[in-house]
Amino acid sequence: MRKLVFLVLLVAALVSCGRNEPRGFPMNVPELTKAADAVQPLLEERFASSYAGLEVRNDVPMLVVYRKPDENLDAEVTRVAPDVRIEFRDARYTRVEMAEHVKRVMDDGDFWKARGIRIVSAAPEVDGSGVRVGAVEAPDDLVHQLEVHYPAMSFKTEKTGEIVPA
Repeated sequence: MRKLVFLVLLVAALVSCGRNEPRGFPMNVPELTKAADAVQPLLEERFASSYAGLEVRNDVPMLVVYRKPDENLDAEVTRVAPDVRIEFRDARYTRVEMAEHVKRVMDDGDFWKARGIRIVSAAPEVDGSGVRVGAVEAPDDLVHQLEVHYPAMSFKTEKTGEIVPA
């Protein structure tokens, strides 16, 4: 059951990754949607070793591509989406690196539960800065505990409610 919950959370996080919709702005700028739909699969398939996240900024409007510096990625994204404003920002981790740690954190649920910590969600940060972990009644030092246990990743935590299947 936990693997099903993890899978649902991971898919939701990856699908929504960067698709922010600020209030007061159009929910869907067609040119951005079209560009994002063309660019995201390209980033995931050909540039997995440098791609971290894609943010759709309807308020500007523009796409923000988070990646480890990669001239080929920049050139290809610009070629594929020439009619929209694109900003490239450096990321600390790739989406692949963050997804591996999301899986590790969720797979280690019993480890954390034995320490009195109920982790209920984990997702990659769209900006490539690390993994966000949601826990019920998280201790103040949870970020430190996570970084000690998984030293190759950075974490942010948030207090969240229990996730209950429908």
